[in-house]
Amino acid sequence: MANGKNGPLALSGQDLSNGLSAQLRRLSADMLAVCSDPGDVPHALDLLNASYATPAAAAARARLQADPAIEPLVRERYWGPWPEQDWLASLPPGSLGHVYGHLLADQGLEPLPPPEIPPGADGDATYLQRRIRACHDVWHAISGCPTTLAGEAALNGLTTEQLRWPGTALLLAADLIHRVHEAETPGASGVDVGLAIAYGLELGASTRSPLLAQRWEEAWERPLAEWREELGLTALIARNPFTAGQNNGAVQA
Repeated sequence: MANGKNGPLALSGQDLSNGLSAQLRRLSADMLAVCSDPGDVPHALDLLNASYATPAAAAARARLQADPAIEPLVRERYWGPWPEQDWLASLPPGSLGHVYGHLLADQGLEPLPPPEIPPGADGDATYLQRRIRACHDVWHAISGCPTTLAGEAALNGLTTEQLRWPGTALLLAADLIHRVHEAETPGASGVDVGLAIAYGLELGASTRSPLLAQRWEEAWERPLAEWREELGLTALIARNPFTAGQNNGAVQA
């Protein structure tokens, strides 16, 4: 990158082309891997990380920051207490914290620590990325989506609908492409991923307030049923596609 009298010049057309080509190669490699195996977590996470640098992700962040329900959290860089999963699981049965804590325990996980947020606009982008990732398993509990492949597909549908996040849209596409090519009848060994995605999209379109706008940390002990009622999801979750074939705490609570 050359320097002008007022500082660094813009990237050349060749630099931009090379950068875009590298980004597309990374996204393509990740998509190919996840289309072949939707359970390939490392490639799924890398696809999400690579997608954060795209213009589509920048547009999604701008929409989220302009949402009057979400903007206060971004401005405050809100991050309340996230206790260890043992403490969460010890809360009263049926509470959000109890269900979330057991969901983490089943996966051998702990809540993510508070992130280091840089100042300025870059900090806003970092905050949104980390907040969404930290809330992922809370949204599993709220939505009644188990941590199965179909449950993750449903949550990707919810996230795509609410956030317009390009990474989760790509994961949805990979789920459907894999479904087209899988040898067995869709749903023969569990919930049909197509129905799961439809459920997630409907959930995302049905909440009275965005899930990203909620301050979960202020009421871990609150009954999950009350959270769902406040969000307007009780009736929809009662007919979720997972109940018949799954015995998952996030669904049954």
